[in-house]
Amino acid sequence: MEQEPRVAVVTGAAGSGMGRSIALTLAREGARVVVNYLSSAESAGAIVAQIEGRGGAALAIQADVFTPTGCQALVEATLARWGRIDICIIGPGGGWHPEPPEGLDPAAAMEDVRQELAPLYHLMPLVLPGMLARRWGRLIGLAMHPAKLSPAYAYNVGKAARVQAMLLAAEQAWRGQVTVNVVAPGPVAHIEYLATAVELCDHGPAWQQRANITPQDVAEGVAFLCSEAGRFATGGVLPYLFAG
Repeated sequence: MEQEPRVAVVTGAAGSGMGRSIALTLAREGARVVVNYLSSAESAGAIVAQIEGRGGAALAIQADVFTPTGCQALVEATLARWGRIDICIIGPGGGWHPEPPEGLDPAAAMEDVRQELAPLYHLMPLVLPGMLARRWGRLIGLAMHPAKLSPAYAYNVGKAARVQAMLLAAEQAWRGQVTVNVVAPGPVAHIEYLATAVELCDHGPAWQQRANITPQDVAEGVAFLCSEAGRFATGGVLPYLFAG
């Protein structure tokens, strides 16, 4: 992050997966980070304490990003603290319904699509106007590897809907120098302990010795897209594969 610190909202950042690693990594790069969570207040607080203990700036905000009121509250709390949003990472999505098409639960499948699109649709009208006015912004969604699909039909459809919704927004956003991208890994194992996530973020022994994709690998791709080096990367899907 160059110039004055950017403000990054990372949705679903209090778990043990990619969101937490993205929050730690954007803080490492100098951004002020909002750690959004739904119910894991203790975990969110620990991540904020970790970032602040290393000289960074972070804020935990509880909000349900599947609802319009939750997204509104998330944005308002961020603006009240830091006055703007430069980076928005959309992570949480649909559930896991592994039924084949002939055994489909229509209601569950429709809910998967709604949950993949709801955070994007609710947040874009709230964060894009400010980004476009400042002619700088990063909107990034987490999805699924485009070629290595899961065995769950409804899950795949939901992720595909998110990918296309984001890519179709890229051209208009770019008119205001705002990039829109998708980071799309295959299976990624969670990191049990915050200390391990920090070690990976610091490129310590856990990073050097890793034998497969980790949430930190995904976070490094997000950090690139949010940097000035990634200024002209937009409308793309950045894939990561599990080495197995």
